[in-house]
Amino acid sequence: MIPTYGRVLGAIEKALWELVAEYQGVGKSLRDLVKGQERNMAQLERIGAVMEQRWESEEESGNGDEEEGSEDGPRESQEGGTPLSASC
Repeated sequence: MIPTYGRVLGAIEKALWELVAEYQGVGKSLRDLVKGQERNMAQLERIGAVMEQRWESEEESGNGDEEEGSEDGPRESQEGGTPLSASC
């Protein structure tokens, strides 16, 4: 009987070590995802800062609304009265 218990305990120990290894892999994947998310957030913050600087410089130059259209909707083209964002 003791050899049988030894084999059962060995199989259980092997299964537990496999689970531990799998969970460590999952943990590494999650850490990698968090790092990627942090990089993405930092990049979005940089993009937002650049966009804000551009908007401020357009407002200072006085032609921000003329080039971008009104905030109410897309500008219309001079030719056919169609929205510029819809042209292909």
